[in-house]
Amino acid sequence: MASSSTKKVFSLLSCDWIGFDLDHTLIRYRLFDLHKLIYESMREYLIDTYEYNCDFLPISYNDHFSVKGLIYDSFNGNLIQLNSNGLVNISLHGVNRHLTSEQIKEIYPNALKDIEEDTSKRFCETRPERRSEYLFYDFNRGNYFSSLRLNPDKYIYKRLDVPQWLEKLKKLNKKLFLATNSSFNNTDLLTRYAFGDDWKDLFDLIIVVCKKPSFFSNSKKRSFHRFIDENTTIPVNNEDIIKDFNKNYIYSFGSSEDLHFIMSQISKKDPLVIYFGDHIKSDINALKCYTNWLAGVVIEELEFDSPPIIIHRTSHHLSNRLSINDQSYNKGNRSKYFSSFFTSPTDSFIFDDDNTNRTKSEQTEPDAVLPSLTSYWYAYITKHAHLSLSCLSVLANHFDLDHQFEHDQQTQHFVIMHQNNK
Repeated sequence: MASSSTKKVFSLLSCDWIGFDLDHTLIRYRLFDLHKLIYESMREYLIDTYEYNCDFLPISYNDHFSVKGLIYDSFNGNLIQLNSNGLVNISLHGVNRHLTSEQIKEIYPNALKDIEEDTSKRFCETRPERRSEYLFYDFNRGNYFSSLRLNPDKYIYKRLDVPQWLEKLKKLNKKLFLATNSSFNNTDLLTRYAFGDDWKDLFDLIIVVCKKPSFFSNSKKRSFHRFIDENTTIPVNNEDIIKDFNKNYIYSFGSSEDLHFIMSQISKKDPLVIYFGDHIKSDINALKCYTNWLAGVVIEELEFDSPPIIIHRTSHHLSNRLSINDQSYNKGNRSKYFSSFFTSPTDSFIFDDDNTNRTKSEQTEPDAVLPSLTSYWYAYITKHAHLSLSCLSVLANHFDLDHQFEHDQQTQHFVIMHQNNK
């Protein structure tokens, strides 16, 4: 990455190693069907395992209820949404009762401070797809994985453009690695469908079950293991991985510190590394805090919602309309109870009851025309990530590999969106 007195410039070709997370980064899901599957699998799991009331079975999934980035307060039974100042802007008790501003101020006078200092696990981020694999950990049992195996086309997009883009990067001597918390069986299932049977040839290193965020923080530093099968791994040291680099072994566990050492030995220099992930805390924040790698964040919401402030050069701001023939993805998750992932209204609001009957084009407009502040998560992303984009297809289809992204010296973040070719 080069710089001048007034501009900063970034190009992927300046990177020596380029890394990727799996879910919602390399793999792109059909979100409505995925969320419905997770909801139904969790519902059945709670009823079968913990004897929840069977009256829950007829309650169907409501895709107009939640949004990404909510936090659950298990002590008070509230879902809360933060603004950029770390204060609670909206709080929902149960499934339909909004707390008043006075109640919010009384319960959450120092929301962000309390959340960050909490050690009791009172607060947790509500993002069901991040919990699904850990809840249904047995790949050969349960409704979740069996549904993915039987109907991958219902839940996963084929992505021929992305492997072609990865192959172009490799031809330019870029080293590519995959680092995911997913098991090998799940990784193989998803990538085999999305990329093809030879997906492993796209990467120079593949690391599964890497245990992010501790993979980056080294708080529980683990040695790398060579993966044999789901029940068998062999501990290896860094020198073993360097020596066997061209043998295309699969690894598990490890740490970013050891991985950076391995990359430096293979590249014969201190490499410039960028890692693309989707999880704001375990990917982006951990990268910023514990490594000198660049952080790229994939935010699918950029496809159907607009960030509140344009903080990048106009020449690099493309339309965020998604040119995919998939209405359920286009309309996104239009909550009746919460603001969008990007904005936090200064006042309470209520969505119209006929929100679900809007046309597809109307559903891509902002949730409500109100004075707004940036949401906590959007402010967090622009602070900790080097760039954000809606999906890797943006880079694969709309930019040359040597494209120079520029922004003013005062700007700390690139936003790259999807272009509509209609």
